[in-house]
Amino acid sequence: MLYKPALALLLCLTLSGCFHMQLVGSVGNATVTVAPLRSPEQVLASASSYDPAQWIADIGEDKWTQQSSFVQLLAVGMARPVIPELDPDALYLITATGGEDYDPRGRVKLSQSPEAVQGSWHAIASGQRIMDGNLKVSALSEALYQQFRLRFSQWSDAELKQRLEATAQLVIGDVDDSGSVDYNDVLDFSRSLDGNDFLGSLNKLDALAAAVAAGQPATALRTQAEAAVGKTTVDLNFDAGTVTLRTLNWDTPITAANFLGYARSGFYDSGLVHRAIEGFMIQMGGFAAAGEDDNGRVIIERLEAGDPIINEAGFAPSNTRGTLSMARTTDPNSATSQFFINQVNNSFLDFASSQNPDGYAVFARVISGMEVVDAIAAEATVSVSGVGSDVPARGVVLESVDVR
Repeated sequence: MLYKPALALLLCLTLSGCFHMQLVGSVGNATVTVAPLRSPEQVLASASSYDPAQWIADIGEDKWTQQSSFVQLLAVGMARPVIPELDPDALYLITATGGEDYDPRGRVKLSQSPEAVQGSWHAIASGQRIMDGNLKVSALSEALYQQFRLRFSQWSDAELKQRLEATAQLVIGDVDDSGSVDYNDVLDFSRSLDGNDFLGSLNKLDALAAAVAAGQPATALRTQAEAAVGKTTVDLNFDAGTVTLRTLNWDTPITAANFLGYARSGFYDSGLVHRAIEGFMIQMGGFAAAGEDDNGRVIIERLEAGDPIINEAGFAPSNTRGTLSMARTTDPNSATSQFFINQVNNSFLDFASSQNPDGYAVFARVISGMEVVDAIAAEATVSVSGVGSDVPARGVVLESVDVR
């Protein structure tokens, strides 16, 4: 029989404003506050998370000790501040401070020697998500908070939500079994229950948790958070060889998630390098090689891309040799599926440059295989009606794309 602790966990699924404080394990006796995102000093509600002593005081020691260590761990860390009426669409900041981590070694059972937490960690959530309840304030939610905290003043809530959704697709699986991945999966993530759904290194996520527990400064937390968000490794398998890259999930999450969505779907497989200019770049993602005609010439078909994305060039690194950027029209927010690999340093494509003030958004960097890029860029080219004037004459094919 589960008794009250486990029943309370089930009840938390339905209670408005129910939170769970977590780092590696559940954190008891932490203080949790809710405030407007851009005015964290205006605390709207606060509470303390439950520790074992509070559960024993509520239900008695006999019932508490009858629970498994795992159920006890899940019960610790719960908090339910009295939440005032919130704007469902507005973003709020949930801050957890102090307390003790009751599973600091990640053993998925309640430790008898919890470790003190010296610092604070956070989650960003809409008013509606807070009212829905069962929201986890975790090392993962802290990673995304650190990713964007210096830019809150630059974006509207809607713009920030876009970026939170994009990073979620880069770091987590379908935790809530909704059939798709979104930011709700970050807010539902429990290190104790959902570790297998984290797409990056759990060791790096735990390192961020340890930095919070040690009370390290914001600059150190930001460094650990960037490592936890990580990079995604991708192989571009050309007929000329393989180019391996890593996406810049921290800098340009919308662009990286957009590229990886096409890559995972097989959209780029059998794609054609339709523009190659030696001393500049090679470009692909707009056309496919659909076999050969009777004369051995590649049959070209145009690919139908999805919706355009916003231009993140203002937050991207420079278009140096070996970086990948999104191709676009003169409209800065028109990029869809086409991308290019810079063969040389092309700083004139950077944001705020005199020639291209809106810039071209770098979203990945080559880590091996630039000799393949150089070979493709050196191919003889011809003009092809409906495609362009710098098409490699022999038909260079991107045979497949593997996301690791």
